[in-house]
Amino acid sequence: MARTPMELGTWGEIHTKFVPSAVNEEGKVVQPERWRAYALYRGYDGHTAQVERKDTTEDDAIGRLLDALQTRASRKSGTTLTLESRLKDAAAIWIDRIHRRRRGTTYDRYRSRLKIHILPALGELLLGECTVGRIEDFFDDLEDRGNLSAGTLRGIRTALSGVLQVAVRHDVFRHNPCRELETIDDNGRKRRKITFTDAQLMDFLRKMDADKRAVRADLPDLIRFVFGTGLRFGEAIAVRWRDVNLTDRPIIVDNQEIPPRSLWVNGNIVAISGQGLVRHEGKTPKSNRILGIPDYLLTLLLVRRPADAIDEDPVFPSGVLGWRAPSGVQRAVRAMRARIGYPEFTLHVGRRSVATALDRAGQSARQIADQLGHANPSMTQNVYMGRAMANPDAARLLHEAHSRAA
Repeated sequence: MARTPMELGTWGEIHTKFVPSAVNEEGKVVQPERWRAYALYRGYDGHTAQVERKDTTEDDAIGRLLDALQTRASRKSGTTLTLESRLKDAAAIWIDRIHRRRRGTTYDRYRSRLKIHILPALGELLLGECTVGRIEDFFDDLEDRGNLSAGTLRGIRTALSGVLQVAVRHDVFRHNPCRELETIDDNGRKRRKITFTDAQLMDFLRKMDADKRAVRADLPDLIRFVFGTGLRFGEAIAVRWRDVNLTDRPIIVDNQEIPPRSLWVNGNIVAISGQGLVRHEGKTPKSNRILGIPDYLLTLLLVRRPADAIDEDPVFPSGVLGWRAPSGVQRAVRAMRARIGYPEFTLHVGRRSVATALDRAGQSARQIADQLGHANPSMTQNVYMGRAMANPDAARLLHEAHSRAA
């Protein structure tokens, strides 16, 4: 009768053997005496093989072997979680996978949700104690605080669902408990979307230009740039002089043709833990795009460009002429908006105002999506419509909108 195989990630009895020293023909010791400890180990791929370690004493050899076996058994490729494992153990596995497979900003965001919200409240629970009722109580407590938006609550739920899905993959649960939770409604928590009228934009720009601290923080040009292009502010601070064609003829940069009076959007600045400021290729697959530059922005950029500008220099640099930190820009904007009487202003208002201006001018949703770099066109539009300069009228329309506000 065939012997029952060992469970995955386990080992059999440990044996030891004394290995005497070895000498050469001249009587010189070439291999000191050692103890050999060995055992059969069945890996998570189903294969069984002998693992051995050597040391100068029997106990040390056994200790080294146990360390090696336990390291193999703890590898995340196998079913290491049980109902007696704690939620923080599943969270460690999940966040490690995020760190290895996702962009740094995604990892930072999920790690923050774990550290601030999930682990303090649920981290010590056994997985067997993570019932739908307990998880629902956790979210009820978060909602009762009243200081978290519906979007933040959904983000926390996404992170917790990811952690518990690890337990599902490790055969601890048959179904993810988070799937049984009620939908998180806005319940009035959704932030009001602000879009400037022409009169509001004119008033806002006038007050911003008069604010000396905003001028010292180099906000007026940056904010006008966002209002004239619809760029995400991380994209705006990632623009280099090499990405801007201020001439009346096409130029080629890295095999990309930039038409006259146009901008090549091809990067985004983010802050990543342990790396600092990083310029990556963009937020979505459609972020890489060509945009026309409105006439008023063309003038702004021509005046702004230093005589000794280097192609790799940022158009909107920091005080030490490097990349501007997104958090620093946001802090400066929050301080400015309170001073000039626009407490609800965010840089996202520029993107929404661009979309509104183009919509009022008769631009289609597809054309506006091209301008903003959204990744949601239909398959027909993706296949049969070009993306490089899909919206050539946008620059003229945005210039006209700005002229009415000036």
